Amino acid sequence: MKPEPEFPHLLAIAFTIAGSMVISMGMVLQKRGVGWFRHKELKNDHYKRLKRIWFIGFFLNNCLSIFYYFALKGLTASVVGAMMGLNIVFSAIFSSFILKEHISKTLAALSLLLVGFILLANLSAPAYEAAKIPDPTLIITFCGIPFVLVALAHLLRKTVGLRDERYAICFAAAAGALEGFIIVLIKALQASKGSNPLLYFTSPYLYLYLLASVSLIAFLQVAYSHGRMTRTAPVLWGAQILYPVVISYLAFSVKLVHMQLAAFGGIIVCVILIQAKRR
Repeated sequence: MKPEPEFPHLLAIAFTIAGSMVISMGMVLQKRGVGWFRHKELKNDHYKRLKRIWFIGFFLNNCLSIFYYFALKGLTASVVGAMMGLNIVFSAIFSSFILKEHISKTLAALSLLLVGFILLANLSAPAYEAAKIPDPTLIITFCGIPFVLVALAHLLRKTVGLRDERYAICFAAAAGALEGFIIVLIKALQASKGSNPLLYFTSPYLYLYLLASVSLIAFLQVAYSHGRMTRTAPVLWGAQILYPVVISYLAFSVKLVHMQLAAFGGIIVCVILIQAKRR
């Protein structure tokens, strides 16, 4: 396969930040417009406005993979996954303007600390190298782990009466892992098939991507319906960041840098603390 020209590192970072902004705006707009589900029988101007807002948010959420695609041309999957912690910062900012939600001094300080750890993760990263083609068995195994977790949670609920909160946490962890896994799948497609999207249809990774995308939406609904956001959100975001970091070191032979590992750890801790303080 002919080597591709090097993708600018700063441009890859810009795509990651832009993607985080887009999905955060999408999430906030969906939350702003979710009331249209409760006004279906009215279908007045208020209903139409909320519906329009919700669908704009839904569209923005589904654009994220485009930003992932370009970001992963110049960054490892682990760094892109870690930088998705910016979703929390941007969603807090957009929520303050659109939903009029208050940002406390504690949340502001934790957000600044999170940005600092993300900056450290980028500065401590080794020189970018094209990812090696991953072992398909390893990728499929990591794809299966979230589904095994969900099956185990369902089994425990049937046999020993697993409580709603723990049941929801299992589904939140599975959804977060799959969301992080999508980053890995896009990287695996690039490594194995290059930049020709037509070749992606010949790869099992594309179909795993579709499976992961549909499944995480379903898992999220179960998590939200059975558990409190204070319990499910930290697990969801933590898994989303941690999962691609772990897979990157195992599947793509990313160089181990202790300072960067410490930064990843700091990002996860900040994400959990921020989510715990937001509600």
